[in-house]
Amino acid sequence: MKKIKILTLSTSGLGKKEGISTVILDNYALFDKKKFQLDMIASGDYSYQLISEFQNIGVNIKCLPSRKISVVQYITALVKLMKEEKYDAVYLHGSSAILSIELIIARMCGCKIRVVHSHNTTCDHKMADKLLRPIFYRNYTVALACGYEAGQWLYGNRPFDIIKNGRNTKVYAFCSEKRDYMREKLGLSAQTLVLGHVGNFNAQKNQVFLLDVLDRLLKVERNLKLYLMGDGTTRKSIMQMANDRGLSQYIVFTGSIQNVPDMLQAMDLMLLPSLHEGLPLVAVEWQMMGLPCILSDKITKECVFTDTVRFLPIDSAENWKNAILESRTISNNRVDASEKAISAAKEIGYDLQENAQKLQQYFERGDK
Repeated sequence: MKKIKILTLSTSGLGKKEGISTVILDNYALFDKKKFQLDMIASGDYSYQLISEFQNIGVNIKCLPSRKISVVQYITALVKLMKEEKYDAVYLHGSSAILSIELIIARMCGCKIRVVHSHNTTCDHKMADKLLRPIFYRNYTVALACGYEAGQWLYGNRPFDIIKNGRNTKVYAFCSEKRDYMREKLGLSAQTLVLGHVGNFNAQKNQVFLLDVLDRLLKVERNLKLYLMGDGTTRKSIMQMANDRGLSQYIVFTGSIQNVPDMLQAMDLMLLPSLHEGLPLVAVEWQMMGLPCILSDKITKECVFTDTVRFLPIDSAENWKNAILESRTISNNRVDASEKAISAAKEIGYDLQENAQKLQQYFERGDK
């Protein structure tokens, strides 16, 4: 049987493991490799560890010049690759009409299935996005989004289908024994208030706001730790700010780590003060783990399927401090909360197995 050949691109790149690359990796791990040949573009710098994770599940990596630094070289290499491989489909992940570049090349090279997957509710290059929209709308064949607002942002009033950022629900089930083990391993007492955040260090994730929140918390509570899990361009500057403000001893910068589900077992409360989001994968994971969460009101409420989430404006660190302290007074049976959240997540489309199966069908059907 002839395999369906798919070429995948994420505009966020493969420089580090983040939300989009995680979604692609998890879905492709469940794809039928007898039916599909899965190739993925690594444009510019990439993480060897992330590349290895893709290769370990049978994805072929195609290294091309940087899409951002050398557009002409990137386009030349992409045209050459697509003419040589004669792909049946492209699968493009991003949040702007700049994906028109890949769509036009794919169409020119005879690729009939051109799938776009929207992951955010805004983009960095709004002028280019606006200018390219008419071209973009004429060149994709399948429009997907991680949520309604992300789809509306990229496709407007045009039809699109939603495939949510599914998770392996077993991995995110809360376990009291694992919690005790992780807190002991991390040197945390039962009384320590442990706050967590997972995300790339960049302007969008707004980690600097968490320093303001922590500053206020420490005036009334000293037995606490804030775990900032992730890496990125602003990490060093945030670390320097924390040091300058005398906060370093209360913050753990973990860098990019592989055991996030284990770390979540040890947390008491999760924080996400983002300036904008499509549908944050981490919020789904936190709820499955039975964790209380405080999210920026700039984040879509589509991500909520439990009563453990609270939205707050990001104009007052004092309000976030108060909400964190209030959360300590709320009784929360994490085992029960996690079980209910996982059940709810499956019902509304967050089951990874089902989503991967649905995604495969788009490539098999082509234009439906």
